[in-house]
Amino acid sequence: MNNPTTSIGDIFEHWLGDIKYDPKKRGLYPFMARVGVVKYRPPRHEAFEYLLNLGSGMIEDILYHKPGNIEGSLTFVFPERFMSIHEQRSFMWALCRHPQVDQVTGVDIITSSPMLVGDFYAEMIRIIEWDEDKELIPFVNGPDAAMNQATKDDAELC
Repeated sequence: MNNPTTSIGDIFEHWLGDIKYDPKKRGLYPFMARVGVVKYRPPRHEAFEYLLNLGSGMIEDILYHKPGNIEGSLTFVFPERFMSIHEQRSFMWALCRHPQVDQVTGVDIITSSPMLVGDFYAEMIRIIEWDEDKELIPFVNGPDAAMNQATKDDAELC
């Protein structure tokens, strides 16, 4: 999906395009919001290489209600890397109270933070995973999963 002719918009539509949440029907936020939860890949994975800093420059403006480029469709990729746990918990609350919130038409977030995901309805969220990620499962699920996949010859963790 990351080829030179693929736009950022195309990538987000591929990941989140099937979310059909209607903010007028079930008004949690006054704008369309879509959240992609990355199941296995860490932010440092090459799939996110060109996307990692999307939205990072707006975070402080949103949290502290500073005037800025808070308008149109906002995109954030792993914003938790730039926030404390308390800031993550209040991020959407702060955005909804930002003086420019009426200029926001949508918010797309790619995250793996449970604190951020907790601010959204299930129909606003998609789990993002790739077939190749199956090799990451033992590392994500901990030593027991790694041990179950290990042979008797290499069963030690260290």
